[in-house]
Amino acid sequence: MSLLLPQTRTGTVRSATPVSIHGDRYVDLVIALEGEAGPAVVGRVGADDCPAFLAPDERVSVRFTMGVIVRVERVIG
Repeated sequence: MSLLLPQTRTGTVRSATPVSIHGDRYVDLVIALEGEAGPAVVGRVGADDCPAFLAPDERVSVRFTMGVIVRVERVIG
């Protein structure tokens, strides 16, 4: 399925690196999507749209719009 369509997918965090650009906080993410054989998805999202302190191997729900990560939430349970 094309990531250009608005959708929410589940994946596993490979890395989450906090970044500050001119005082604005972001998180650089590498996420392996479930059911995808290709490379992991890489993106940057505002710190307010991502849970704090994401760790590798955590399961997350990722919201995409036009192929861009716009929101990340922890999957509980």
